[in-house]
Amino acid sequence: MITLNPFALARSHLVIRRFAVIIVLILIGLVLAQTVATGVRESIADIPKIINISIQLFAIINPLSVLPVFLMYTEGLTKSNRNRIVHITSLFVIALVLTFALIGQLIINTLQITVPSFMLGGGILVMIIAINMLSGTIQTKTGDAGQAALVPLATPLIVGPGTMATLIVLANTRDLLNVLIGGVIAAFGVFLILKYSDKIANLIGNNGIQAVSRLMAIILAAIAADMIHGALLAWGIAKS
Repeated sequence: MITLNPFALARSHLVIRRFAVIIVLILIGLVLAQTVATGVRESIADIPKIINISIQLFAIINPLSVLPVFLMYTEGLTKSNRNRIVHITSLFVIALVLTFALIGQLIINTLQITVPSFMLGGGILVMIIAINMLSGTIQTKTGDAGQAALVPLATPLIVGPGTMATLIVLANTRDLLNVLIGGVIAAFGVFLILKYSDKIANLIGNNGIQAVSRLMAIILAAIAADMIHGALLAWGIAKS
């Protein structure tokens, strides 16, 4: 049976909200600093790159595939408590996305892994995830709804190994600020999906959710193929 600890929920909400606000404020400061340094024209030129990154991340996060689990954990909750679950999950997703984007280079340096090697491994992992999305089923659990906002909803269901691998690769192959902004946009997309999850479920139904999830799987497979090709290209095995 799903339960709710209001005190733990409020405490988690407060801590994660403060952390996310600090990170977002830093991100806004970086955007303003880059705009001043490079000029408005160059900043506008980065918009298509940011959109591309946000689409990639949103596809691999694939919040629609998590809707059945999210609806299960929030079933029977009041609107206020349901919104708190949405906010905690979304803020934690933002924190995870920005953290892995920022420490991606540190992880690679610490483990002494080259970017092409990580691209190949991450591409294979993302391809497996895409295949599992086409054929797998979502496993559900019982427990405390407040804890579920963090685990398993925020991670590993929303921000899983594939998302982490993609973030690290993007942070080492794209402009970091663009990756951070794209990550925030993708996380905001997650917030909207969870916020209006009941309306989306009623509108498109379970079959519609499955169809969109499979479309995301195809996009993921294409992203994975591009990552693998990039690694082979870096090693001189493939040609552009």
